[in-house]
Amino acid sequence: MNTEKILRPALVLFAVLTLITGLVYPLAVTGVAQLAFPSQAAGSLVLRDGKPVGSTLIGQAFNDPKHFWGRPSATAPEAYNAAASGGANQGPLNPAL
Repeated sequence: MNTEKILRPALVLFAVLTLITGLVYPLAVTGVAQLAFPSQAAGSLVLRDGKPVGSTLIGQAFNDPKHFWGRPSATAPEAYNAAASGGANQGPLNPAL
């Protein structure tokens, strides 16, 4: 058997699938997401004076009992300030919080 007859289709298929799965599909999904959900696809950013200062996806309070307790926010003086998001090593029942 000729090695070229075996390797050529395999390499062509590899190149085609690499382009499809590594370039075409991600760009198509990103494009659809940008059209359908522009704010969420951009990261749900919070803007102040036209500049991103945080995201609505971090630093939110978990007040509903159906949620797990989130890690306590160490963003004093303002609780759950997404612009200065961070965590504390204190538990949620710690009186210092």
